[in-house]
Amino acid sequence: MALGDWKRAAVAVMVLGLALAGCGNDGNGPNPQPDLVLRTIGGGDNVPDRYTSDLWVHGSHGYTGTYGGIRRNGNLGDVVKIWRLDSAGAPELADSIQVPLVGTVSDVEVSADGQVLLFSTERGTDEGLFLYDVSDPESPAPLDHVAVPDGIHTATLGESGGRRYAFAARNPGSPALLIYDVTDPADMILTATVPVPALYGIHDTFVRDGLAFVFAWNTGVIIYDVGNGIGGGTPDVPVEVSRVVTAANGVPGGPAAHNGWWFHNPVRGEQRYLFVGQEGPGVLGSESSGDIHVLDVSDLANPREVAFFHLDGAGTHNFWMDEPRQILYAAYYNAGVVALDVSGELQGNLADRRIGQVRPGGAGGTYTWGVQLANGWLYASDVLTGFWQIAVE
Repeated sequence: MALGDWKRAAVAVMVLGLALAGCGNDGNGPNPQPDLVLRTIGGGDNVPDRYTSDLWVHGSHGYTGTYGGIRRNGNLGDVVKIWRLDSAGAPELADSIQVPLVGTVSDVEVSADGQVLLFSTERGTDEGLFLYDVSDPESPAPLDHVAVPDGIHTATLGESGGRRYAFAARNPGSPALLIYDVTDPADMILTATVPVPALYGIHDTFVRDGLAFVFAWNTGVIIYDVGNGIGGGTPDVPVEVSRVVTAANGVPGGPAAHNGWWFHNPVRGEQRYLFVGQEGPGVLGSESSGDIHVLDVSDLANPREVAFFHLDGAGTHNFWMDEPRQILYAAYYNAGVVALDVSGELQGNLADRRIGQVRPGGAGGTYTWGVQLANGWLYASDVLTGFWQIAVE
């Protein structure tokens, strides 16, 4: 998932932000969880040639992209790194995929069955969407590639009606949600193009239970039925269910809805909260801004913002949720990885919900892009310092 374009026009939605800020620290609930110790135990300082972007771990292997918005040692982000995880879970570089004629590998994901690697690319002359056979995880073989002018900012896999789809964000010239049928990974078929208003376009998509949550920057969060049944939509003909603009909370550039996670809470038996990341202005390697916003989507047709989390001097990027333990892990750029207790009722300012934090590269050497829980460990991709294994204690 990719870094934003910092030159964004401000959008005035401060009234909601001020209203939430006035609620106070009332989001702890009756039984806040104890603090965690997050500790780096493996990896790190292992991608000196390029900046690191997104990550995905499946089984005993991991994959990381590379960022080329700024060159490192003269190199663009035209490589996917392949990592072997040893018996203790620590990553060691096994191989890499060279992706000619692109500048950034912006998003990576492995299918649930472990057979297909999906990655998106931008900033180049052959940018777009790629699928590789990873039945042999260390020897990927190309399956299909579609070139997309303007590039693909992010992409995610989703299932509907027994078929597999890739939901891709096209930016910036003609922003749109592109939906591809990838059931046959050797033959990607474009099934739908959903234009997104050009308020800096679309940055990410979260797909679950036949719903696609599109994070469309200052346009806000748009929810589409792509097989859920609530609106009669399909991946071929998505139907908009609702949209909402999250609060700006004083961040220059406006609401800047970048990413999200629809939380299915097995403890409370509810699907009430959607967590939305706001990506504000930043400086690669040192500064960032943007809050976590919490939407109540119990009525999908009428989502409303109910809570937020702010961290002074830093902004969030990508999420991973430990749903059974009710913990949200957020990649927080220069603040590293932050763990939030998201149990119980969530209201107002969630400042007291932070229960853990680690800067993988240390103070001044951390700029964390993504985080994932896998095999009992946290894994983090850090723009500056590479691919890390983190213990949760």
